[in-house]
Amino acid sequence: MGKTIKCTLSQKSIQKAIDEIKNYQKSLKSKNEIFIKRLCELGIPVIDQNILAARGDSDKNHNTYIKINSFGNYAEAHLICEGKSILFIEFGAGIHYNGAAGSSPHTKGEEFGYTIGSYGQGKGKNDSWVYISDSGEWVRSYGTEATMPMYKASVEIIQNIRKIAKEVFSS
Repeated sequence: MGKTIKCTLSQKSIQKAIDEIKNYQKSLKSKNEIFIKRLCELGIPVIDQNILAARGDSDKNHNTYIKINSFGNYAEAHLICEGKSILFIEFGAGIHYNGAAGSSPHTKGEEFGYTIGSYGQGKGKNDSWVYISDSGEWVRSYGTEATMPMYKASVEIIQNIRKIAKEVFSS
C-alpha cells in the first residue's frame, strides 16, 4: 500500500521527489473519500434486504443514503436510513416475533433502552394489541420482527474494511 519515491542528491531529483510527494498527498485525500464512500455503499443492500425481510406490520418505506463531509485532509461519511418505522424494524416491537418482554433480540437493544414492550403504553408486552391507524381504522398488531438492518450493515462494513482499503489505496 505504500509508495516508494527515489531520488539522488541533485536539485532536480530532489524537486522531482517533492512534486511526487505533493501529488501523492493529493491522491490520498481523494482516495480517503473513495474509501469511506465504498464502505458505506456496502451497507445499503444489507439495510434494504433486512427491512424487506422484517415480519410484522411496520411501514417498510425508507430512504437510505450516504452523506460525506470533507474538511481539508479530513473526511467523514454517514450512512443514513430514514423511515417512519425504522426503530421498530431495527430493535423489534412486541413479544410475538422478538421474545420475552424486557429483553431485546438486538445486540445493542438493552444498552440503548430499546427493550421489547418498553415503548409507548407497553402494549408490546402482549402477543397482540390494537391501535387506530392514520386512516381511522382499528388494526390488530403483532408487532414487528427485529431484523437489525443498521447493525447488520455496520457488521458488513467492519468485516470488509481491510479488503476495501487494499482495493482503494493500492491503486
